Formats: sequence, structure tokens, C-alpha cells
Amino acid sequence: MLSLKPELKSNPKGVLEPYITTLQSESKMARKQAFQKINYEIFENPLSEGCDFTIIFPEIYAYVLKGFSDPSEGCREMSIVIISNFIEHLPLNDYYLTYILPVIVRRIGCAEIVEESEEVRLLLIELVHKILIKYKNTQLLTSFFNDFTSILTKTSTDPFPKVKLETCECIILLSKIIDREFHLQCESFIKPVLSNFAHQHFRVRVAAIRAIGAIVISGNAKCFELSITPMAEKLFDENTQVRMQVTLEVGNWMMKYKDRYSFWHRMIPLMLTSLSDVMADIRTTAIKLWSEIGLQYLEENEEDLKKKLDFLKDVPTHYPDVKRPNFGCRCLVQTNIGKIVPAIGKEMDGWQSDARLRVAQLLCWLVLCAEEGATQHANAIVKILMRGAADEDARVVLEIKRAAELFGYFIMPETWWPLLEADVDGWPALTVITNILKGSKPELVKGKVMKELCKELADPDRCRVRKPKYQSNLVHVTEALMSLCGQDCAPVYEDLFIINFTVYAMPYDDKMQFLALSNLDKLRQLEDCGRTLTTLYDKHIRRILVDITSDALTWTLLTPDRCLLECVLLNAGYAMGSQLHLLAPLLRECLATPQVDPEVKLKVFTALSTVLLRRQTNFSKCDTDKLESFLKIVIEEIIVPNLVWAPGRTAEAIRTAAAACLCSALQDDPQTCLDDKGADGDANDKKVNLFPSKECLEPLLERVVPLVCAAADDNSALTRQHALRAAACLATLAATRGCFTSELLHKMYFVVLKRLDDSSDKVRSFAVRTVRTLFSQRPRPYDTVVFGAHVDALYSAMLIHLDDPDEEFRKEMLAALIALSDVDPHLLIKKVKANIHLYRNKAAYESLSSNIENMLK
Repeated sequence: MLSLKPELKSNPKGVLEPYITTLQSESKMARKQAFQKINYEIFENPLSEGCDFTIIFPEIYAYVLKGFSDPSEGCREMSIVIISNFIEHLPLNDYYLTYILPVIVRRIGCAEIVEESEEVRLLLIELVHKILIKYKNTQLLTSFFNDFTSILTKTSTDPFPKVKLETCECIILLSKIIDREFHLQCESFIKPVLSNFAHQHFRVRVAAIRAIGAIVISGNAKCFELSITPMAEKLFDENTQVRMQVTLEVGNWMMKYKDRYSFWHRMIPLMLTSLSDVMADIRTTAIKLWSEIGLQYLEENEEDLKKKLDFLKDVPTHYPDVKRPNFGCRCLVQTNIGKIVPAIGKEMDGWQSDARLRVAQLLCWLVLCAEEGATQHANAIVKILMRGAADEDARVVLEIKRAAELFGYFIMPETWWPLLEADVDGWPALTVITNILKGSKPELVKGKVMKELCKELADPDRCRVRKPKYQSNLVHVTEALMSLCGQDCAPVYEDLFIINFTVYAMPYDDKMQFLALSNLDKLRQLEDCGRTLTTLYDKHIRRILVDITSDALTWTLLTPDRCLLECVLLNAGYAMGSQLHLLAPLLRECLATPQVDPEVKLKVFTALSTVLLRRQTNFSKCDTDKLESFLKIVIEEIIVPNLVWAPGRTAEAIRTAAAACLCSALQDDPQTCLDDKGADGDANDKKVNLFPSKECLEPLLERVVPLVCAAADDNSALTRQHALRAAACLATLAATRGCFTSELLHKMYFVVLKRLDDSSDKVRSFAVRTVRTLFSQRPRPYDTVVFGAHVDALYSAMLIHLDDPDEEFRKEMLAALIALSDVDPHLLIKKVKANIHLYRNKAAYESLSSNIENMLK
């Protein structure tokens, strides 16, 4: 062994001959050991140190390279190791590569995979990588470019991920070493590398992106065209490192790619998309790169941009709450936005929600960077905004709203309003307008645009639409306008009121109604007209009533005019007092016309009843003459005709509503929700009486009493209840005004007495109360001699019911008899004692007798 060193130097073939001979053995174990011995003797044996490898290589390479195709995997591995060691130790000379690379090509660079072992293929590509690293600073690899191309284009599609990773590194290195030849052949690398973009391992995808970045930098325009779309798609990759690599490569292209000025419009969208990535690291990297790109562009075009730079302004006072991109970035986008916007429009019509989200985010950055430069493309941008506003994905809509707000910062209202004016019938346009207003300057909006916008939205065909999205956007538009312009909205106060009151009157749901009510309160504050909404209604409610023009015969429960009328009746408060001349014809048309939808009539009757009950508020500021005329129409033309009996259940329901309405009108002092407070919260000293004098009431009594008596015998128990209440109210009111005569009393009481035998317990209870009220309000003096028969009939009917099976009813009857015993106590005590032995409820009769006797003492 001590003599081996000089022998290897002087006669390498003689030293290695035994091992070379063993390589011909049929035993794969022997061949493998021979390869191991060869590797040891040449590279690992300490005695071989200082050997001339240029002499050893010619003697051994043929046998070692033959081992690349050995049937044994172990032998192939060892032969590759030996060649790899030779590459490491041999001097730089393309002579060696002429033998090595063709063998590698045959193993892993052919159309079909010759090398079946993944591990061996990995060793081979690592050998290629070592060759590239060894010869990277020489020109010796140029003649072997086709060999490298064959190898790397094939191994790019290798099934083994580690081979793919190593291949990508080799391609990146090759593109730098042989740049001229690579430029000519670069297209052949694109498709094989792009096939790895869909690989399941993210590291492979990252490596492929790096390789594509290098290929494009060294390649021609076609390489860019083939690569840019797949690169854009990788911005949707779920892995953060993949998206980061795309950002880095695109940034590199934008700064170093020779033909970048031809492709700004293709690269800018990718970089701006990264600015909106969900990961902060990617956003930070993209912002840094984008800023550097802008500064470089500015430096490269300093002469062309000199005039603009001289007049460059500071950040405008009216600017979004974000950092302004540098001047170079803004110029880049302004120059290329015309080519980018159409592509965004096409993508916004795509079926993938994630893609639509990304282009919506891209639009935000485009508008921010383009600033006023987006004006000439406003039409296309507005169409994209409207399409995005109607998107089903809430994320897209949110980004579109941000884009619209940014659009409002930079684009003049006289530019965007004509583009949106024709589309205000649709809610997407309203969404866009709402958010544009948020970014607009108030002094630019408050003139023509504000007036035309409000005029369009206040049109009945628009503001009376009961669609949830349209209604909500109507409310949001007016809210945005009021927030923007404040008291400068004065010319459109009435239009704003009409829009919001209409939504309030016919909301899609409670939330919508609340939003509309909030807007009305905001409008009240802007107008500074009082402390409650009633003061606002007082100024504008007339326009609402004037606009109710449709025929009541066409109304249904959902008809806008009906909803508006009901809302006015229930909410206007004292504001309706000055508009009674408009309300009366509407009520007459709706309630006095027999053919009107019964459901509509019932709704309006209910609202009218509420109005009459709240008279202390509703009519507190009304002229007496107007109120008298209004009441005359309500009683004579609305209530009275509807009290007349007609067959059918519908007519029965209407009679019930009319009777209830009559009760509301006749109550002398109804409970009000404001408890004697005016609509502004101030004390209200004026007391409203619907029938203030005898002269007002007497004509009513002549017409109403017969109808009330008839209604007390109606089929509907509810109608009978209301009729009995109305009779009691009439008696009380007439007695107060001094026109309750004995004749009226006698007309009414007998009808009421019959109701003591009613099938409804509630009607019977009302009958007791009513008969008690009638005789309590009897005219004084009341001649019991002349009217003895009536008193006798009264007492007889009531006494019988002291034995009623219902205990509560008996108690009510006893209380009523005690209260009415003063009509003719002598007659009553006589009737009680005459038949006391016949009654079962002796306790009640004894109590009644006791009370009468105490009265007579």
C-alpha cells in the first residue's frame, strides 16, 4: 500500500486494472464494490493525494460512464458519484464534458424516461447542477447548451419533486451563465416549467415561479406572454410563500425586464393585486417594491416628466386616509389605466368569486394611483362599479364600495353623474352613488348634481318601490347626501323628506322603517325646525298629500298611496291640522265609495279612529271652521253611509269599523298619548272639542241615533258593542251640550235593554253600562208620572237579570240598579218587595232594598 501513491501517479491504469476487470463481472455486488474501490483509490485514499486527475480520467472514464447504464441501481449511483468527484477535482476544460453530458442526456434527457430510479435521477440532475456551478464563470458551456436544454426540459416534468426543485435551480443558473443562447431557446423551457405551477407541493410551485422569473428576464416577449397569465393565477394560491414569490418575481420584472415598457399594463395589475393580499408580509413587500418601481420609472423618464415635476403639488387637502403613492407610480398607472380597465371589466363578469374580489381590490388601487387620470375612463369604471355592486359575494361589494368612494375623491360630479343618471332605477347605481358621495367634495355636489339627483329619486316611480335592496339604497343615498352637504341641502329638503317619508310609510321591514325614521330625524336637525318630527311634517306633509292622486278603487293594502295616507294619519300629529282640506277628499274617496277594497277601508277606518282619538294633538293648531267642515264630511259622508245595513260579511266588517270610528269621534275627552302636551313638548292649553255647541250636535243626533239603534241589533257582536258604546257617548255628549231629550232617551234605551239578553257576554256587559249612562244623563226634571211606563219597563228588565247565572253580570246589574234607583225609588222598592219571594239572588235584592230605603229616608 505504501507503493501505491507513486504507482497511481505513474501508472494509473495498472493500479485500477483489477477493479476495471471486476466491472465486467456478472455479480452486481462485485461491480458495486469495484466502483467503491475505484472511488476510494482515486479520491479518498490519503496516498493518492496530489495525483494528476487529468491523467487518471482518460484511463477510467469510459468504464465509469458505462456504469451510468448498469442494471444495478447501486452501481449507477456509485458511477455518478465518481464522475461528480472528477468534476469537482478536474480543471476547467470542456473536453471532459464532451464525454459526460451526452451520457447524462441519454439517461434523463430523452423523450422517454430511461432512468427508472428517482434517487439516481436526482443524483444525475445534481451532477448537472455541479457542472453549471463549476463552469459558471467560463464560456465553455455554450457548445453544450442543447444538451442542457434536453436535460432540463425533461427533468422539469419529472415525477419526483426533488428532481423538479433541482431542475429549477439549474434553469435559473443556466439563464445567467449562457444568457445569449438561452435567450434564443428560452421558449422551450416555458411549458415544462409551467406544468409545475399546479403541483401539490408548495415548494415545487415556488421553485417553478422562480424559474419562470429567470426565464422571462433572460427570454423574449413570447416567454412573457406565455408566463404572465399563469403567474397571475398563482396570486390566488392558498400558500403564502407562493404568492410572495410571485410578488417578488413580478417586481423584479418591472425593474429589470428589458422589454418592460411594452408590458406595463400586464405587470401593473399583478403588483397592485399583491398590495391587497390578506397577509401583511406580502402587502409590505409589495408596497416596498411598488415604491421602488415608481422611483425607478421617474428616474428613467426624468426628462419627459420634468414639466410635471416642476408643478408637482403636495398631497391634496381632500385626499383619502391612505399614504399617497409616489409620482412615478401615479404616472405609470395613468399611462396604462386605459389598457387595464377593460380587462377588469371582463374579469368582473367571470364566474369565480375570488377572481372578482381580486379585480375589485385592483380597481381600488388603480383609482387611487390614477387620481384625476381616471377621468377619461370614467364611463368604463362606472360600469364596472355597477356590475360589482350587484355581485352576490359580499366581499366583492365591500371592495367596490371602497373603489367608488375613492372614485368620488378624484372624479368631478359633472363627470360621474351623467354616467349614472340613467341607471338610478336600479339599486346598484344607488350603491355606487352613495359611496361616491362619501368621497366627494361638498362644494362640487351641492349645486346641479344634488338637485337633479334628489329630483330623480323623489319621483314616485322610484321612491315608491317596495324592494329591499332598492329601498335600503334610497335611504343610504339620502343619508350620504345629508352627511356630505349638511345645511347646503336646503334646496332639496322637500325631496329628501318625500324619499324618506315614502320609505317610512311603506317599508320592506322594520329595519328599513327605522333607517328611514333616522334619516327624517337627521333632516329635522338640518332644517332646525323644532324638537320633534311633527315640526318637520308640518313643513312638508302637504306635498305628500298632493301627490296622492291615484283612484281609490285601484287601491290594495300594498298600494303606495294607501300606505302614505295611513302614515300621514297615524304620524303627522298637529301637522295634519292645516291640511284637512286635502285629507277630507282623500278619506271621502276611499271610505265613501262602496266599491273600494274592504281591507283598504278597514285599514283607513282604523287610522281615522286613531286620528279622532288623538284630537287634542292632531287638531290642536287647526282652525275651528276647517275642523267643523272636516268633521261634517267625516260624519255625514263617511261614517253615516257605512253604518247603513247591507248584506254580506264584508259590509258587516265595514259597519263595525264605522261604528268604532263613530265612538272615537263621540268620546268627549279621550285619553291622548301626549297627556295634554303639544307636539313640541310644550304645554297645550287649547282643548279641542269636535262638537263644541248644541247647534253642531243636534243635526248629528237626528241622523246618527236611528243608525246606532239599528247597529245595536247587528249580526256582528263587535258591531253591537260599538253601537252600545256610541249610544252611551251620544247620551253623555248630548247631555253636556244640553240637547239630550226624553224623546232621544226613549228611542235608545229600549234597544239597549234588548241587548241584556244578547248571546255575547261582552255585549250584555256593554248594555248594562250603556243603559246606566243613558238614564244617568236623562233630562232633568224627568217626569216619572208621564214616563212611568218607560221606567217600569226599565226596572222590570233589570230586576229579572239580578238572577242571571253569570256572577259578574249580576254584580254589574246590581251596581247599575243602585245607580239608577234615583229615577223612581218608590216604584223600584215596590217592584222589589212585591216579588222578592220569587227571586233566587236574595242577597242582591236585599242589598238593593237597603240602598233604596236609605235613599228614601
